[in-house]
Amino acid sequence: MWKLALSLLLFLSHRHICLSSDPLADEYGELVFVSLLYRHGDRAITGESYPTDPYKNETYWSVGYGQLTNEGKKRHFELGKWLRNRYQDFLPAIYSPDDIYIHSTSVDRAIMSAGSNLAGLYPPVGNQTWNADLGKLWQPIPIHSLSPLEDNVLTYGDNCPRYRREFLKVLNSTEVRKFNKKHEELYSYIKKHTGMKMKNQIYDVQFLYDVLLVETQYNYTLPNWTNSVYPEKLMEVSRKSFELQTHNSLLKKLCVGMLIKEIVINMNIKRNSTIKSSKKLWMYSAHDSNVAALLNALNVYNNELPPYAATVLFELRKNQTNSSSYVVTVSYKNSSTHDPYLLHIPGCDSVACELDQFIDVVKPNFIDNWHEECHKEITSNKRLWFYGVTIVFLLFVFIIFFVVNRKAFLCYCGRDYQKLYHAVPRDETDYEQDGKSRVAVSYRMNSESAATTSDV
Repeated sequence: MWKLALSLLLFLSHRHICLSSDPLADEYGELVFVSLLYRHGDRAITGESYPTDPYKNETYWSVGYGQLTNEGKKRHFELGKWLRNRYQDFLPAIYSPDDIYIHSTSVDRAIMSAGSNLAGLYPPVGNQTWNADLGKLWQPIPIHSLSPLEDNVLTYGDNCPRYRREFLKVLNSTEVRKFNKKHEELYSYIKKHTGMKMKNQIYDVQFLYDVLLVETQYNYTLPNWTNSVYPEKLMEVSRKSFELQTHNSLLKKLCVGMLIKEIVINMNIKRNSTIKSSKKLWMYSAHDSNVAALLNALNVYNNELPPYAATVLFELRKNQTNSSSYVVTVSYKNSSTHDPYLLHIPGCDSVACELDQFIDVVKPNFIDNWHEECHKEITSNKRLWFYGVTIVFLLFVFIIFFVVNRKAFLCYCGRDYQKLYHAVPRDETDYEQDGKSRVAVSYRMNSESAATTSDV
């Protein structure tokens, strides 16, 4: 009897080993490539807060304004371990730069989150254990970052003038004015108790909500006046702030067009098995605004504020029914206690979207030339301005030239006129020479003409 039980246990253990740790593999196909974008972990408040905040002084924030907290480090370390478990049959346990690429914004908390995440994803194995202490637990892994003005994949707004102009149009639209009218009482209440000027109401409310959320997570007691507005009323307006950043097709394109295009390019590289196709995982470390913008551009945003470490996963798979074709599954992990939600992208026939169909669906968001798209109207206006100024300048030069030279022209013509028509005959003599009649005429200039000639 015990032999039968042992055999059954060995069978079940072997079966467990054979099963993929990827919960979608059996139904949708074997993993080929993964792109994922996540929000950084828990942080301190990002600035000096609102004027009347009792906790606005930096002494309350030992890590520094906007920096990743210990809780944020733990959260991303756990996410890294979760990723290791999900991709243990896909991503080698031994770190290799050929397998993974990490792109972070240049913000400290995003870079630190990426480092914490990688500590959970790639604990040192074998000869990657580099010393007997820390080297058994952690290894350095490169994280790539660009300045905000150079990064056109994860950064938008400050480096894209056209985005800023279009965004201002949305803020001044009838829809937003109606929304602000509806919340006038809330804005007045906030202005009274916070000392904020409330010039940009929606985003001022979102800022306030964020400050109060962080302070509650730090176990600071909020002022009594917040009880009637936090969290529900502030959250309602804050949700609007995340939707507005990609409110129309142009904002979606300028906001996440380069990111979506890069995700698709990497999928195509993997499908076509080109020389650069060794990468298995492309990781983006960013912010709640990036997560919300990406989901909204895909038309699957649930209008909820992305929590810390919220993650969007794009998984390229070999089609279960046709190994020569590929499908894309998109999942959203916004909880540490719930499995990722598998998303059905509008325009796709199923949650396992054929790669070519997926590309067709997201292609309207692509940007071919980021600089041209972001500076299009400015470039045109600058050219018009340049041409206009040039023409005005040339006209001005011509007028000045004409005015200055008109006097000289008249003086010159006047001198010739005096020579030709104001001459007075001095003497006349008729004589004949060689049978021909000649008339010798001599002229004398009047004194004024002579004086003019000598001056010239």
